[in-house]
Order: sequence, then structure tokens, then C-alpha cells
Amino acid sequence: MAPSVRLRDVRPEEQDAFFEAFAAYHTELDALDDDAGVHSVEAYRAALLEDLEGSGRELWWIEADGERAGFAVVQTLPDWPDDRTDVAEITEFYVEPRFRRSGVGRAAVEAILADHRARGTRLVEAAILERNGAARAFWATLGFEARARLTARRP
Repeated sequence: MAPSVRLRDVRPEEQDAFFEAFAAYHTELDALDDDAGVHSVEAYRAALLEDLEGSGRELWWIEADGERAGFAVVQTLPDWPDDRTDVAEITEFYVEPRFRRSGVGRAAVEAILADHRARGTRLVEAAILERNGAARAFWATLGFEARARLTARRP
């Protein structure tokens, strides 16, 4: 039987626990990112907390049967050039290894989508590292399609 999954705001007193979970996520991503180690978890924490107020960014715990199973960071901004609608981007999404392949990730994404349907958000995007084939496959099973490709290089 699939666990009961819900999203819950990360409360200010839980920020240390959030960034501990983020450190585990960051470690996993380092193996897939050519820029691994360029940005520290501490730098991310400082930037995120500074930017949190009024940025449209939300930090959510993913809970499965009342237990923390991961987190999501979602930012909602006015669409451009038509700012009468919003676009949300799932900028970070992490399910702890012991909860993977149990339906937790799928249920969490469905909860994010339901929340944004209720808000009238026009589009929900997910940021994925190019080399993260498992993430690309996961998001594809949920109906997300690659619409753009961000390229980068050092100067």
C-alpha cells in the first residue's frame, strides 16, 4: 500500500533540519554536476534565506505517513511577458533514498501540481541536471516534457 503523502511548510525553527537534508541532496548531485563544489551548502543557505522573503519561493517538507521523506523548493513568479499569470519552478526536489520507488515522489509532485492548479498557475517547470538520467525519467513519467535546454560554459 502506498504511503499517505503531504506537503508541509518548513517552519523557521526547522531550517537547520532542512539544510541537513539539503546537504545529503547536494552530495548526491555533486556526482552529476561538472560544477560540483563550486557552491557550498552554507552559501546556498545564506542566499536562500536572504531571498526567501517576498521572492515567491516556498520550502516544503515532503511527509510520508507523518515522517519526513524529503523536501521541495518551489518558486512562483509572474509569467513574462504576460504577468497576469504565474509560472512555478520546482528548483529543488529530493526524496530520501529509503522512500524512493514507493510512490512518495510521485504523490509529492501531484500535490504540488494540485496546489498550483488551485492557484491558477499557468505552468509548472522542474529544473533537472542534464546528466541526471533517473530524474529525467522520473519527471517524464509525470508528464513533464523538455521544452528548453540551458547551455553553459566557462568564459
